[in-house]
Amino acid sequence: MSRFRSPHRSRNWSWRGVRALAPTLVLAVGALSACSGDDDTPSSTPGAGGLGAASTSATAAGRSPTSSPGAGASTTPSPTGSTPAWSSAPTSLTRTTMPSPRLVQVRAAHNVEGGLSFDRIVLEFTGGLPGYSARYIDEVVRPGEGSPLALAGQANFEIVLNPADAHDDAGKSTLRAPVSGGGLPAVREVAMAGDFEGYVHLGVGLDDVVGYRVTELTAPDRLIFDFAA
Repeated sequence: MSRFRSPHRSRNWSWRGVRALAPTLVLAVGALSACSGDDDTPSSTPGAGGLGAASTSATAAGRSPTSSPGAGASTTPSPTGSTPAWSSAPTSLTRTTMPSPRLVQVRAAHNVEGGLSFDRIVLEFTGGLPGYSARYIDEVVRPGEGSPLALAGQANFEIVLNPADAHDDAGKSTLRAPVSGGGLPAVREVAMAGDFEGYVHLGVGLDDVVGYRVTELTAPDRLIFDFAA
């Protein structure tokens, strides 16, 4: 299946033709088997596979998840239990979860499901799920510093979590392993950009501008970002 290429590409990103890429290095932050296995497989049926109910999913109206990933004019949260669709548009969801959820793990792996090839990034939390915003951006900037975050790949993608922390009350990191790695067909690198005043910023370096979807799962609480590969 060919990968989606957005027609709305920044001039700072060079176009490249569709090509098959074999993973050279599977991003391993935590156990990757959990990322590609049933534990991180979104379910539209509450309790299916022991996952708990799939929560709010970011979608673009009028798109079919069984077709090739495509761009949407806008991306808005879908009803609980809906199957997420694909888009290259920005997406966001506001929450006021208190106290702030804590990010404890970031893991990623390549997946093929129903004939669709994609790279999956799983963000796991304790204390509930945060709100988030996600978008393609010319440059990911470190909050508080204002310095750019260099990422591998041809396209930059920013995920901002709020309210959220990646540290405890003593200032110690809550992450079980550092956020690092890359080398997947679409996802070339995932990096922490900042953990500052209730906001956690992550940068994703991608091989190109591709369609993505967002899904939420509980028990444990997870935000899942799939990128067409």
